[in-house]
Amino acid sequence: MDPLPSGWEVRLDESTGRYYFVDHNTRTTQWKHPTTGKLYVPTKETPQYPTNLITQQTQDDNADDSGTKIIRDVIRKARLLQPEIKAFSGAKKDKEYLRLMETLEVLILELDGVNLQGQGEVRAMRRAAVVEIQHLIQMLESQSLKTRSLVVPNSENNATDEH
Repeated sequence: MDPLPSGWEVRLDESTGRYYFVDHNTRTTQWKHPTTGKLYVPTKETPQYPTNLITQQTQDDNADDSGTKIIRDVIRKARLLQPEIKAFSGAKKDKEYLRLMETLEVLILELDGVNLQGQGEVRAMRRAAVVEIQHLIQMLESQSLKTRSLVVPNSENNATDEH
């Protein structure tokens, strides 16, 4: 998916199976990508990082348990951010970086609020989800470091004295 402008978010409409776009600046939504005008439908593509435990848990869990429901929702939101994170090129001070990082941190906090009630499977599922989000955080930090390493140092220190 193409990168989104600042203040935009992509979400999945469960009833239609299509992505829609949220403009937090104007508090509106639309079906088409804000810059390309494309419609997006989720693909069956496998994520590039290991999620076999999460995938197995979410497929096997047909119960309406609120803990697993929250974890599945958090995982879905985190995976939707991956294209934006991969496309990010900026500094840690940029609004887009701060928005992405805050979103990932909020997702971690949502996982912290899951009531485990002694359920080992839910605990393992939550742990795997936290690892997945931490991977995205590391990816975002890495993207910001790439941009930083491309910045040319200030030439003031290299000036020669012509007296």
